[in-house]
Amino acid sequence: MRKLFSIAVLLVLVAAVAAGAEALRKAPLFQLDDVNGEAVKLSTYIGDKVVVLDFWAVGCVPCLAVMPHMEDMWQTYRDDGLQVIGISEDLPRNVSSVKAKAKEIGVTYTIVLDKNAAALTAYQGADAGIPFIVVIDYDGNIYQTFRRIQPGDEDKIETAVREALGLE
Repeated sequence: MRKLFSIAVLLVLVAAVAAGAEALRKAPLFQLDDVNGEAVKLSTYIGDKVVVLDFWAVGCVPCLAVMPHMEDMWQTYRDDGLQVIGISEDLPRNVSSVKAKAKEIGVTYTIVLDKNAAALTAYQGADAGIPFIVVIDYDGNIYQTFRRIQPGDEDKIETAVREALGLE
């Protein structure tokens, strides 16, 4: 009985360590061009900012619904250390429509182009889909992710951002 209890405790500890390792997964770094052709490196912000990555596309209605909330968070928390990066999953030939849609929505945060979906795949693997939000802490760890975002999830995203910024 004692041996069985020891094995159970060991399994619980291993599961806890594995869960902790998952929670502290380092964010894959990338360099992508913004809509003006300037290089944007995620590594520039690590150690200095909490970063929200907003993976989206012009034809994705749920993605477009989330973007005004991302803009509001950017405006509210940028002086507290937040950087929002919108990552367009549109084809390279659609750069003008990406710029136009961001302007129409009123987005002022950085928009980059993930021309071959490499960044999206690095964060989600083969099951990539949008809208997809990633909150990265100051140390470059993935703090929380949000898949298949629904109306009302904006509050959960903002709570995660506030926690990562140390405001909660």
